[in-house]
Amino acid sequence: MTGLIAPRAVDHRSLIIDHLWQEAGFTPNAAQRDAILHGDGPLYLPAGPGSGKTRVLLWRTLNLIVFQGVPPEKIFLSTFTEKAARQLKEGLRTLLGLASNFTGQPYDIAQMCVGTMHSLCQRLMTDRRFYNERQRRRSPVLLDDLGQYLYLYWRSRWDALTDEAGFNGDAAREINALFGGNSSSRHVAVTNVVSLFNRLSEECLTPDQIVVMADHPTLVALARMYAVYLNALRPSGKPAITDFALLQQEALEVRSKRNESQTACSIWGRETIV
Repeated sequence: MTGLIAPRAVDHRSLIIDHLWQEAGFTPNAAQRDAILHGDGPLYLPAGPGSGKTRVLLWRTLNLIVFQGVPPEKIFLSTFTEKAARQLKEGLRTLLGLASNFTGQPYDIAQMCVGTMHSLCQRLMTDRRFYNERQRRRSPVLLDDLGQYLYLYWRSRWDALTDEAGFNGDAAREINALFGGNSSSRHVAVTNVVSLFNRLSEECLTPDQIVVMADHPTLVALARMYAVYLNALRPSGKPAITDFALLQQEALEVRSKRNESQTACSIWGRETIV
């Protein structure tokens, strides 16, 4: 790739990385060291707050780029927020700059994907390689958690959704009762509906599948409401609207429709950092 110099493998890996740790003032414990040096196959590493997850993530990325010869554009480095993603990118640049002082090798991460899982999904959905004639799709309007709540809470939309779903009378109380409550609060009902819709999206369940599995009339009505919600997010002639859970589902569908997806999306393979 133009402008990117592929790093070559470096001998005496442990000795060199020890020098980098010493230079950076970092002394990993045994578990952190094992995680950083792991380079063959997937790695799942659970850790609590304040345990140094971000630092380990950065050092493991450095290990893959500098000592394993993994091109940066083959790596997806992910976190939860855009702010944290920017901090990851700056931290990685600092560490790779430190490595360059030892190896004399520049490391260009301009083509590396550093961001949230949702930003990766948006990139997939607008990538020309996944569409006929390589036409770029318009990026969907993304509803965050608050936007999704307000979208459903808006009185006229709430009434339209519950009416089309077949709710009779106090829809909020009926919905809340299904979730173990005894309230007619629309706020509580919307919160419950958002939670349910997101779970259905994450599990890739369609409204028809839910109706078949449902053993409660309110759940059947919510399945119909979910179908109306999905249709409402795709207004004709306008950019599609999506929430975080649906965005991941749609990105997976886009990727799975292309035979060459495994090649085009190698960031999902063993070299993925998550």
